[in-house]
Amino acid sequence: MNTRFSPPPIILAMILPLGVICTRAEITRELTLRIEQVSPVPAFSLFVSGQQATNFILESSVDFKAWQMLYQSFGWPGGNSVYVIVPAMESQPYAFWRAVPGESLQAQKQRWLEKEPAEYTFRLRHMFSFWEGGVRGTVRVRNGSIAEVTDAVDDRTNQPIAQPDLSRFLTITQLFEEIGREFAAGSEQVQVRYHSSGLFPARVVIDRIIRAADDESVIEASDFVSVKP
Repeated sequence: MNTRFSPPPIILAMILPLGVICTRAEITRELTLRIEQVSPVPAFSLFVSGQQATNFILESSVDFKAWQMLYQSFGWPGGNSVYVIVPAMESQPYAFWRAVPGESLQAQKQRWLEKEPAEYTFRLRHMFSFWEGGVRGTVRVRNGSIAEVTDAVDDRTNQPIAQPDLSRFLTITQLFEEIGREFAAGSEQVQVRYHSSGLFPARVVIDRIIRAADDESVIEASDFVSVKP
């Protein structure tokens, strides 16, 4: 039996008090991560390339032992930076970054569908863009469809919405579909952070054009409750 050997992820860079040590690190044959210093501010940008650059997980570590997932990225970043590090603003003293190939969106969606309750509620925030604003509300999903939305609020004005438009809200399944739709449409980056259960996205940032300002769309899912298994 032939066994294909996949080398372990390689550290990209270390940011130290005296500066930065940079390498062009070949993570696998399909995914490369590199770092470049940004001037005039003391910051650094991460770039990815290779066939797996459309689906990768970015991780960071303070000691090269325990790694924390920053996000999974779906999209077409091209030559654009996928992450900016500003050491003075980092809440954690991370010094190491690496990228690894991500699990397919279809596999993640299928895992959710296998566990999806017959009825559940969760708090949704859907910001369509900085300019357009968005909505927030508690979504009740029954048999895969939105049954009602309560406590609906305009995300920009914080004013209550008496009769929310259900089409502006999403089920968890539709959240997976939204990620897939943005990927298919050519969005340059869709950052996904997951619920602690690992079953569904808790925060999605859709950046259709990375270099454009204020065009990002944000979707957040929280306070998930299974009402009927």
